[in-house]
Amino acid sequence: MSPTEILTKIRLMDFDDLVIFTLLLEGCRSGDVSKILSLTPPAISHRLNKYIAIYGEEVFNKYQGRKVLSEMGVEIANKAKKTLCLFLQVGEDFSFTNFLLL
Repeated sequence: MSPTEILTKIRLMDFDDLVIFTLLLEGCRSGDVSKILSLTPPAISHRLNKYIAIYGEEVFNKYQGRKVLSEMGVEIANKAKKTLCLFLQVGEDFSFTNFLLL
């Protein structure tokens, strides 16, 4: 993958995406994620479909009718979690860090 392709994928991610991947990694269902982020369930579904468009079908597996992180998805989520931690360290409010069980 070229540096341009890598940067394009990175640019498609935003702060909410980092939080969504982290919450999915922590075992939250998409409905829980929508409540935590104050987004509608269709908005979360749209985001999950965006991840498939960016990373391919391999990012999720189907389990009991819902999308769960695959091995590749867990790898991405772990990197998202590390990035989110760096963002949170810059700020002064560490209460959200405790909420995510980091």
